[in-house]
Amino acid sequence: MPPRTLRSLLASQFARDARQLTGGPADLDRLVRGVTLWLSGVEVPQDPDVVVVCPVGGEPGTVEQIDSLLRQPHSLMLLLTGPGITDTAQLSAVAGKHVVIHLDGDVNPAEVILAITRADQGPEEAAGRRLASLQRSLSQSLSEADPIQAITNRLRQVCNATIALVDRNGRPVQTTGPAPIALLFGEVSRTSAESQMVDVDGWHGVAARVSDPGEARGHLGWLVAVSRRMDFPDAYVTSAVHMAATLVEAAQRMAATAQGQERAVRAAVLQEALALRREPHVPELAGRISSLGLAFSEELRVAVVQGARRAPPSQPRASVHELADGLSQALRAHDIVHLDTVHDGTVVLLLQCSTATFRRTLVAEKPRFPAVLVGVGRQVGGVAEIADSHNDALLALRSLRHAGRGRFRTFEDFDLATRLFADVGIDKMVLWAQDFLGPVLTRATLIEGLRAFFEHNQNINAASESLSIHHNSLRYRLSKVEQALDINLHDPGAVAAVYLGLIALDLGQRRVPPSRGQASTRGPVTTDESVSTPATEFAPPRGAGGGAVPGPNP
Repeated sequence: MPPRTLRSLLASQFARDARQLTGGPADLDRLVRGVTLWLSGVEVPQDPDVVVVCPVGGEPGTVEQIDSLLRQPHSLMLLLTGPGITDTAQLSAVAGKHVVIHLDGDVNPAEVILAITRADQGPEEAAGRRLASLQRSLSQSLSEADPIQAITNRLRQVCNATIALVDRNGRPVQTTGPAPIALLFGEVSRTSAESQMVDVDGWHGVAARVSDPGEARGHLGWLVAVSRRMDFPDAYVTSAVHMAATLVEAAQRMAATAQGQERAVRAAVLQEALALRREPHVPELAGRISSLGLAFSEELRVAVVQGARRAPPSQPRASVHELADGLSQALRAHDIVHLDTVHDGTVVLLLQCSTATFRRTLVAEKPRFPAVLVGVGRQVGGVAEIADSHNDALLALRSLRHAGRGRFRTFEDFDLATRLFADVGIDKMVLWAQDFLGPVLTRATLIEGLRAFFEHNQNINAASESLSIHHNSLRYRLSKVEQALDINLHDPGAVAAVYLGLIALDLGQRRVPPSRGQASTRGPVTTDESVSTPATEFAPPRGAGGGAVPGPNP
């Protein structure tokens, strides 16, 4: 440090606390070139121009504590910190040529050293060190369990002001005291500036915009520091608020990253369970599911959520991944343990709750999901049953689409035929459907006619109109189906067999039918886009979401 006299140093830093115990006024004109801390048993400093800060325990025993220093042949400058010293006679008798200064009061030796070190710093250097210390202090808040709350609390101490974190809609996320949130939000939301001064209704402060880690140009809200002091804020407070806003962004980014990684792991586990063939037990997968907080001993079901075919015009378009994110947030808000994944254009959920609880959650969150269809499968008692529950949920969705009414259907809502289909299993039903519908599987126009016939509740006129053909043309196609399959579509049994066979093919491998006149190998055929790619505002590009319901090879 640049040299300065002991007198000027004491006057600028410890004017009210310093008391000279030994030596005379002339000793205060000695030059000080540094400062060090001395503790009993540590090597004695040799430089007489360095102030030695000595923590002492007070009377009695002060002289004994610093005896090794008082025996030094060269004159030292000693600053004693500790309880008040009333009897200085013994100290003066043995101090000799040493200059001893006592700092009254409960003084921290580390603060004394910092004060002396900073005494000769220029304004810019001092401010830089102060800001660096502040940044380090705020950064340590990131290791707390709730880093954002820790940051705002630390900022409140630094600024001696009320700190508020307000989201983009004006709702308070964190506050450290009373503040006019509505007035502040009205002030800061007028512009898109990254930082702005606030002066409203006697409150003065500064607001820093907090960016959204998930949006390139979006923002989460504002971090605001306000006070009723006329001189608030100063440059230091402004810098502190901007530092804290940056750390809030970092905390949000880390939370989003951690949440994304956790969801990816959970989705991978659910995808593996959905693709599982029937086996007695898979302990490894069961253990992984249990480690994620789900228990097979409690009610556990698979639900499939998809955008409705006709969404309200006012409803903004959203992707299936955005739907998945919203559902996951809603379930976490209602403390429902779950796994979620995007699967064949739908959101698949493994839920640890009853169907009634799930329904209530969707009703409570209805403004966020006004146009979705929900199918819920049977209760899961083991890993091998997850795929069955998923198939149930897909059946429930399909029945909702064909019925044209209702938004929520469960396995318990199935009619006798549908429940029979669900209990037999899709794998076996696909094999039966291929055998039964084999003569017409390669004839796309016949399959197309059959689908339209059932989608319009066996109404020939409505079905032919949807195909843009004459009703007699559709009757001709259906007659060809009857001839090829040796059935009568006026027979309820035949109608049920064809209908369930088409459902089985839809839920099997979902192959696109060959074009008219094109040869094809025997296999399941479908043109029902409502199954393979939902026609909704949530529909992703074909193939998005990954995975397919497993079916046997043709």
